[in-house]
Amino acid sequence: MATLLTSIANAWDNLSLRTRLVSLFTAVLTVCFAFATTAVLGILQSHLVYQLDSELQLSAKSLAVSASSSLLRNESTDIPTNYYVRIDSPNEASKEFINPKIAQRYGYPDEETLLPFGVIPEDSITTPASIGSSKTGAYWRAVAVPIATQDGTQFGVVTVALPLTGVSETLLNSVKYFGVLALVVIAVGATSAYYLVRRSLRPLQRIESVAAQIAAGDISQRIEIETPNTEVGSLSVSLNQMLTQIEQSFAQRDAARERIERFISDASHELRTPLATLQGYAQLYRIGGITPENIPDVMGRFESEANRMNGLVEDMLRLARLDEQRKVNPVPLDLTALAQTAAFDLRALDASRVVQVLNLGASAPLPASGSVSEGGLPELFVNADKDQVSQVFTNIISNIVRYTPKGTPVEIMVGRSDQWAVVEFRDHGPGISTEHQEKVFGRFYRVDKSRSRESGGSGLGLSIVSAVMALHAGKASIVTTPGGGVTVRLSFPLPKS
Repeated sequence: MATLLTSIANAWDNLSLRTRLVSLFTAVLTVCFAFATTAVLGILQSHLVYQLDSELQLSAKSLAVSASSSLLRNESTDIPTNYYVRIDSPNEASKEFINPKIAQRYGYPDEETLLPFGVIPEDSITTPASIGSSKTGAYWRAVAVPIATQDGTQFGVVTVALPLTGVSETLLNSVKYFGVLALVVIAVGATSAYYLVRRSLRPLQRIESVAAQIAAGDISQRIEIETPNTEVGSLSVSLNQMLTQIEQSFAQRDAARERIERFISDASHELRTPLATLQGYAQLYRIGGITPENIPDVMGRFESEANRMNGLVEDMLRLARLDEQRKVNPVPLDLTALAQTAAFDLRALDASRVVQVLNLGASAPLPASGSVSEGGLPELFVNADKDQVSQVFTNIISNIVRYTPKGTPVEIMVGRSDQWAVVEFRDHGPGISTEHQEKVFGRFYRVDKSRSRESGGSGLGLSIVSAVMALHAGKASIVTTPGGGVTVRLSFPLPKS
């Protein structure tokens, strides 16, 4: 038995969800219809039997009052009705009356279950009861009443019975009718359930199809949503959101891997030149190609290349830390004050430059060479990491000194633009062509590679600028200075008031 139940359970588990739902619905519908049919047939049977009992009781009372004496005087036992009548009297033998056709069709009521004379009390009537028949499969409904004289003396019992075949036939016909109706209803119900379940599960089939395509590697697929307010629609919305996040994660992973690979390649390339220089001088010294008087120059080159590699490594480590997106330590920071400090630093690096700190959008006559112009500047506070923003300003002024001729004038503009605090470093040097302006923030990107190496640049300065600005939810961009030159624009989000 346990094995059979296990087999049935396994077979059920192997069925598709659609088949199980339709089968379960059909089974429930069948059981409900069976219960309803049983209840209706029970009520119908009770009603038919009640009608038959009422007819029997009425006929029995009538016979007990008037018809019994006439029947006893009648020598014939044939009566032209469907009734069976039996009269029991102490003075005479029991006498039965029945239509021969009825007797042939339904037989006689079972004598052993008929009430004998004397059982029925005066002025009473028995409860109708079902009794057997001499013919197999036939049943009678019988009732007995006492027979009394005019003075009320009981002298016999009359038993009246009617065959139950009419009730049975009516019930049988009803069973056939309900059976046909059940088949039709169950067939229609099962078909409707199959259609509705198939329609309801169609979104799940689409989800399955999309999942298969995603499993095959196409994570750009999305589930088509027709009814977002349903359970399946809500599931589809959640899955699409999850897939979008997964796709973004994969894209970020691929982008990070590509950046790392490019970074390693570029770093290897950048380190190869100073290492090759050091190796060349070492080999030259080993074979005796360096005279004693040239040793100080060679050592100077060694130190220069070592410093260059050290700066490159420091920039690479700084970028790596920025890539980890470590939390900044924001404090209220006055960009105007920081710009003034950068202006003094720039003058210290090149005293021949004209350096101005101006309000954004303002224009002023150039001051004398080597001076710093200030005045009428607004306080411009943002929430930012002071060390990182100072590093950004330092990188920019280092690039200005490195890539523009000495004495080139510079303006540092500070002010507000919409919801941004803006700082612009404007130089009037040779400038950068438009095709290079979007690329200079890339790692190790140089407009003039040979010139950049000669000037000692690592190609990571503006990459650090871009990374720091992104970490502060800001942005860095390069535009052409009116009249020629380069403008580096830094935009910081203003604090919410």
